[in-house]
Amino acid sequence: MLEDPTEFDLVVVDQSDNEETAIALSVIADPRLRVIRSELRGASNARNLGVANTNAPVIAFTDDDCRPEPDWASSVLRVFDEDPQAALLFGRVHLPPKGEDDYAASFEPKERLQHGVPLPDGDLGIGANFAIRRHVLSSLGGFDPLLGPGAPAFRGAEETDLLIRALHAGYRVINAAECNVLHLGIRTGADVRPLHVAYQFAVGAAFGKHARLSGSAGIRDAARWVDFYVRLSLSDLLKLERPRASVLVYFVTGALATFRYGIDREKSAFRTRSTTFTR
Repeated sequence: MLEDPTEFDLVVVDQSDNEETAIALSVIADPRLRVIRSELRGASNARNLGVANTNAPVIAFTDDDCRPEPDWASSVLRVFDEDPQAALLFGRVHLPPKGEDDYAASFEPKERLQHGVPLPDGDLGIGANFAIRRHVLSSLGGFDPLLGPGAPAFRGAEETDLLIRALHAGYRVINAAECNVLHLGIRTGADVRPLHVAYQFAVGAAFGKHARLSGSAGIRDAARWVDFYVRLSLSDLLKLERPRASVLVYFVTGALATFRYGIDREKSAFRTRSTTFTR
């Protein structure tokens, strides 16, 4: 059992252009809080840096527009404590009241155990509520800096990429509805469509990368997603509705865009001319 769930480090990686975040956090007099300023951009770079500055055996992640429940850390630790084989965890991400056309990513777990790479309507957890054992993250090579919000190439799907890597490696993934985070980053109006496009493009890149990395397994996963979107568009046509073919187009375009980059097979990450991205 957990000896003391209050024993944890809270690491905030600050990539902002000013001192506002550092000033706001400076009033919190708690030795468990550490703020790390970074010139690097992107969620994946921030997470890799945060991990490098900790030594805990379990690492949990959330985003700057999220509000974890008071028992979030202890509930995450409890899952790993009760299931020694659990390697990764995706928790529930719920939303505040929003308009019909507004959007923010959410996740409502359906099945406890992740049996394979999910389809778009399956248990596809998101990085706003994610945890992993340190040794597993190390074995997987960390987050890919070319994927994720703020990345220079594909602005999303860093957690999808890590999920695929973990499942292909045979790790046990748990979807934990009891670990709750509130996602406050609601997008409205003209901001909604670009978010959808960027994310779908990035998801295609994640699957395209693994099609190149994993051979038949990765190709099969990507083909299942293409088949899902084709059937979705055909269903729309049969209902005399406008087909949602754009999601397929962005997915395939993202997958094809991966051929602009080499792949570091040891780290399962894209290669770039420079591995450091600054302001």
